[in-house]
Amino acid sequence: MHTILFSLLCILPYVIAQNSTVLYSIYPWLRLPPTPQFSSSPLSSHSVQINDILIWYSVYGSKEGIPVLFLHGGFAHSDYWALQVEQLKSSYTCILMDSRGHGRSTMSSANITYDLMTSDVVALLNHLGIQRTHLVGWSDGAIIGLNLAMKYPNKLSSLFAFAANYIPSGTKDVFASSVFTAFFARTQVEYQALNPMKKNYPNLYNNLTTMWATLPNWSQEDFAKIDKNLPVWIVDGDHEEAIFPDQPNTMTSWIPQAGELILPRTSHFAFIQDPELFTVSLARFLTEASCFECNSTTLIQSSAINIFYACIHKCVFLALFIQLIDFFC
Repeated sequence: MHTILFSLLCILPYVIAQNSTVLYSIYPWLRLPPTPQFSSSPLSSHSVQINDILIWYSVYGSKEGIPVLFLHGGFAHSDYWALQVEQLKSSYTCILMDSRGHGRSTMSSANITYDLMTSDVVALLNHLGIQRTHLVGWSDGAIIGLNLAMKYPNKLSSLFAFAANYIPSGTKDVFASSVFTAFFARTQVEYQALNPMKKNYPNLYNNLTTMWATLPNWSQEDFAKIDKNLPVWIVDGDHEEAIFPDQPNTMTSWIPQAGELILPRTSHFAFIQDPELFTVSLARFLTEASCFECNSTTLIQSSAINIFYACIHKCVFLALFIQLIDFFC
């Protein structure tokens, strides 16, 4: 009884935060729905020593499925992907991780940078024995995904990058947004409920705001490092309140094979404002990306088979032609 009461008291601030920071509006892009909750248990969830910290991760779906790694945005945690994972777990192995200092993962005295968080991702994939993965990233998670594509191209099967910027000046003043104000209030309470370093939120805040003031700082030359055969979609909402529209447009133009998708009537939080549209779009992308190598191999095999049979047909025709010549001569 005491254990149950203690557990209820622990999650009470989390529940209060959910109720007090839910924003309703007739306009979907001005809504902030509750933080999604998983309706099923993960195959596994652990905290593992990665670099100089403990990274928390969970796995949903089949162990034999195609791996898809989900990376969340700044101040958030991996539960924000619950609506997408619940829909996709029957077809994929969905891996979620809390970035360093976020959710249930710890942080060290090292300053948080995108390179450092990218190295955490690579180390976790190596720990799990995953050679390549599809990656779905939101905001900071999308930037980590782009960084991974530039510096560790052999680790990715595809990249679905939602709400990323490539230079600091590509971001707006999010503190002027009512949706972001509610989001920041919510995530601060969620941090207290989830993170083992509960008093470290001011340090996380300083780290992230410092990083955002200077990073990422990419140019067209950086995007040229992305494998030209890597399936990439650059995605954003048409009412994005954190990223200027030129950011996805320019990045798409710098990645020759990339597609650009602007989701209607949504903002930086499209995956919870219109989860059906977001998930259907993501599922379409993953289906095409998962079949890319298969289709390429099939195309090569089909071409080889066609050439083989064409050669046989030519040989048979030649043999018959020679026999006809012998008959008439």
